[in-house]
Amino acid sequence: MSGSPSYRHGFVAWVVALAATACAPKPSPGIDDDILALMVDRDQTRMVEGRTYSVQPVAADVGPRRFMFPANLYYNQIGPFPDGAVVLTVLWPNLEAAAPGDFPLRTVEDGYRQVSIELRYVGHARTGDYLAPHIGSGWAQSLAERVAQPLRFGLTPYAIDLAAGADDAQAMEPDWYVVRADGGRLRTFISCDAASVVPDGLVMGSRTLVRSGGDRIAMCRHSMVDVESGIAVEMNYARVMLVEWQRLEEAAVGLMRRYEARE
Repeated sequence: MSGSPSYRHGFVAWVVALAATACAPKPSPGIDDDILALMVDRDQTRMVEGRTYSVQPVAADVGPRRFMFPANLYYNQIGPFPDGAVVLTVLWPNLEAAAPGDFPLRTVEDGYRQVSIELRYVGHARTGDYLAPHIGSGWAQSLAERVAQPLRFGLTPYAIDLAAGADDAQAMEPDWYVVRADGGRLRTFISCDAASVVPDGLVMGSRTLVRSGGDRIAMCRHSMVDVESGIAVEMNYARVMLVEWQRLEEAAVGLMRRYEARE
């Protein structure tokens, strides 16, 4: 959309760049996070390319709620975007912020492990209400037009009914996964690149994500509403992490609880 805030163009560029990494150099084996923690003081202020990066608290307002997130937890490791948008970033597997100054030097390998977390105030809206205007785009835009499948990772997949006459282009529509709360209300909605068309592109080890070939990396967009705070959470991450969707939700909510400013 032409009217999108400038930060979104940069953020979308990251998602696109991460998804299309076929021509990137083969990742190095990398350094285990536990070893890296001994080499890098994650609380130390660093000067990188003329800018100072730190862990000092930086205020972020999401609706009427204020948070004091450490600077290095923000997407740009500085603070909210100029329009006030709040986007955080953690790295798998620890789901913690990178060390200060990591952002401008982030490697391709670390980009694979990146989980972005955008916070939006929605008040009393539930996940279903929040998602209703934009639950999908293209063919089979509503859950009613798809067919529920057996549980996978504790999620209910909703598949396009190919028997109903979907053509090849329609079969490329995103895969949908849903979690419902008591009463059948939509609690979590996840849209991922179609597995039938786009392979994961990564293999998950115990502490590493390694390229597995293909011309892109499959991605997911994960939406939920934290009813207690009235805040919608939008996460973007590589599809290979879908198996840990519950842990990702807990991490996002945990950050809000930990850093909310209390009077």
